Amino acid sequence: MSLSARVRRHPFRWFYGIALGFSTVLWTYAVIHTVLWPNYAGPGVTLGDYFYAERAKVAAAHPYWAAHSDGVPISLMGYWQVPQVSMFLFFPGAPTVAALLVTGIGWGRRGVGALLSLYRPILGDQGWREAVRLYAALVLIIAGVAGLCAAAAFFMAGSAAKGVVASAYGMASLPMFLSAWGIALLMNQGGLLEEMGWRGFGWPTLARKLATPLSAAVVLGVCWALWHFPREVPLLLTGQNTLSNLLLGQSRFILACVSMTIVAVYFVNMAGGSVWPAIMVHGTFNMIYGALKLGPDGNGGGGSVFNETLWVWVIGAVIVLLISGKDLGWSTRLRLHGGDGRTDPSRLWSERESNTHGQ
Repeated sequence: MSLSARVRRHPFRWFYGIALGFSTVLWTYAVIHTVLWPNYAGPGVTLGDYFYAERAKVAAAHPYWAAHSDGVPISLMGYWQVPQVSMFLFFPGAPTVAALLVTGIGWGRRGVGALLSLYRPILGDQGWREAVRLYAALVLIIAGVAGLCAAAAFFMAGSAAKGVVASAYGMASLPMFLSAWGIALLMNQGGLLEEMGWRGFGWPTLARKLATPLSAAVVLGVCWALWHFPREVPLLLTGQNTLSNLLLGQSRFILACVSMTIVAVYFVNMAGGSVWPAIMVHGTFNMIYGALKLGPDGNGGGGSVFNETLWVWVIGAVIVLLISGKDLGWSTRLRLHGGDGRTDPSRLWSERESNTHGQ
């Protein structure tokens, strides 16, 4: 059996294996480098420490580009200053690279083109008025989630949270606010670089394979959360985190990822399969995570305040389930694509018939 046929037979396995492989190799490199060169840039200053110190200088010099600390612009500027770590851009980019490789090997240019078409804001038989209403509803929900999480932080951490949240949300001025949220929603590293893989390629593949869209969302959320795990290993080995704290934090992180996946895929389906709703939800997730990582257990999957406010995402997932049921808007996506999903670009790689064709 050819490599192309193997990929077509098990597209999600190949996709996840490649994405996880990227993550494991990169963070193994980080561990080895830290162990072998603990004084890379001075006594007790590892390459990672040096990178973050240089990135902080760049952020201070370019406050608007750094208004959202996890944005692609500030990350690229940091990698430019310390090119030795520039390969870590492939960590958030790994799912999308994996999806491109799988569609390219399995279905050639047609597969890559179908995957990239999911970057369109709206797909299928949907008018611009419906699209405006959909994205307006999404923005309102994002604003509500951000506001609720900020209120929870103020309640849980008191005055200590006000400055942190205000800074992360860009509350210093209107231009800073617009820059912070514009970058968070449209150019967040995780959202922009990951989502073509997770909610673009992986989601419809699992949704067409498993019993219900809800079960597919749960599986995808768990896979997404566990893909992050290799980044926790260096913190554990260097003593910056403990095993018990890591396991507790990761269990909460998995719950948050599953909940966010349910919310994200609902809006992706309502947009006909476009990944932009997922990019925006993911960016919001990371914005709030950065703003609320206030507790001493922040390295293990969220700080103390985040561990409480993750319930906002759980509540959001429950609301989506009350609205859509186990379907999560999947039937709407099929309706938008000819009634049975026949014009959905993801059908090329996610239907079992096409996956085994030509063997």
